[in-house]
Amino acid sequence: MTAAADMTHNVLIRDVRPEDVETLVAIAIAAWEPVNACRRQTMGEELFAAAKPDWQGRKAREIRSACDPQSRASVCVAEHGGQVVGFVAFYANEVSCIGEIGNNAVHPDFQGMGIGSSMYRYAFDRLRERGMRFVRVVTGGDAPYAAARRAYEKAGFCIRVPLVSYYRKL
Repeated sequence: MTAAADMTHNVLIRDVRPEDVETLVAIAIAAWEPVNACRRQTMGEELFAAAKPDWQGRKAREIRSACDPQSRASVCVAEHGGQVVGFVAFYANEVSCIGEIGNNAVHPDFQGMGIGSSMYRYAFDRLRERGMRFVRVVTGGDAPYAAARRAYEKAGFCIRVPLVSYYRKL
């Protein structure tokens, strides 16, 4: 894969390197912290603790796993001024020809600069090269995910299949 530069935002999009992985873990935890704080408030402590135990550890494992060279994921990173500030993991399904955007985030200090859009374009190009005809992304429908939904819509995602999760205390 090749690197792509977006001069408008002084952003370089490139494939992940082993030395990037722990930075990506830190970005993911920083980006998901507000989401999980809102979920904790919505769900209450007891349900949140049961549904999302050690969410930081789980997120870290997901990122490290996607970045493992043996993973079926491809991961690109965004550099701004030489600093890694975002990432996107993406997957190709050669059977269905539907790619998927997985874990992705831009560090909160760099959100709203078009970095996510640059990373999505890079991922879309790589997925097209692998024969994908469609790409899918899944996100939350509640308030903490509003920015993610706007970013996906800005990137051209337009077909929505609603999903609702209910919880009940026993």
